[in-house]
Amino acid sequence: MTGVECPLTLVEDWARRHAGEAGLPASGFIDHYIEGVIYPEEYTNVARPAVAVLVLFSYVGYVLRRQ
Repeated sequence: MTGVECPLTLVEDWARRHAGEAGLPASGFIDHYIEGVIYPEEYTNVARPAVAVLVLFSYVGYVLRRQ
């Protein structure tokens, strides 16, 4: 955890409150919608670094293609 709130959580909470509903649970957007659906909850510690590596490689690939 980075201590930075996910922008999706902020948008979801804003939309829910403007619709007269309660905001997301304290766990946030990713824990509420992604974890346990896309990958099993017990693999969270594997999924986070895997996603970070995927994002890093995509940025590197983008930079290399732009040259």
